[in-house]
Amino acid sequence: MLRLIIACCALGSSLASAQPVLRAELEAEIGYYLSQPHDGAFSPDGKRIYVTDMANSLMRVLDAESLRLIDTFGRGELRRPHDAEFDAAGRLLVADTGNDRIAIYTVGGPKPQLVGEWKGLVSPEGVGIAPDGRVYVTNTGAGSVSIFRDGKLVRTVGEYGSHAGQFARPHDVEVDRDGKVYVVDSGNHRVQVFDAEMNPLASSGGELGLNEPKYLAFDGERIWLADENNHRLLLLDRNLKALGILGSAKRGRSANEFHKPEAVLAQAPFVWVIDTYNDRVVRLRVAP
Repeated sequence: MLRLIIACCALGSSLASAQPVLRAELEAEIGYYLSQPHDGAFSPDGKRIYVTDMANSLMRVLDAESLRLIDTFGRGELRRPHDAEFDAAGRLLVADTGNDRIAIYTVGGPKPQLVGEWKGLVSPEGVGIAPDGRVYVTNTGAGSVSIFRDGKLVRTVGEYGSHAGQFARPHDVEVDRDGKVYVVDSGNHRVQVFDAEMNPLASSGGELGLNEPKYLAFDGERIWLADENNHRLLLLDRNLKALGILGSAKRGRSANEFHKPEAVLAQAPFVWVIDTYNDRVVRLRVAP
């Protein structure tokens, strides 16, 4: 394990020397209330961000521009939530990790309401919505991915391992507009890409030097990936090739330094970093 970590660090240093180091300016920050925030989702109108406040076992609603706290919900209902996504019906699907379920909220009224749940999961930490309405969920505690359609569990695929289609502590799952499924395979320090039926298509290589990557976000034709233990974010193309690096690769707290960031949201030229172990969310303007 020590040799693996050293190798990851060495590869990370090699990547940093080979790719442009991106620079960011701080636009807004919220550094109070939060305790180990993990991921977030834009509201359908893009004006709010719904953040999973993991260690507080609840959800925070932030103004997307100022990061002002607007609302809090889920207290007593959620247990260590990790991820959240809006489906086509405008419902918020929360990976309620400690309760082994997807918790379903309506958010259109004066207060978000818990209206349902999907069970049959093992420590889910990622949820992704496909264009055809299917929902993909990572079972971090079981090394697999479950697929739901119309609220029913259709199938679960994968097992612990390091071969294609196998996983070790998979975290995020996202689906692009073409239906390709991206799974952040954290324990294997890689991102795997599948078709809609979960047949393997591609995988990131060791040249990225990833060390426990966690959550990713699409930004047009590009992908932002939070590389947690390297304290940085990677900008990738759709073929998982590095375009740039944001972060110094060492622990810090500034516009360009982070402490184990787990997630990122993006709408160029802005990036919202869920800087997990600095207990904050920052909105950055990233230089092209």
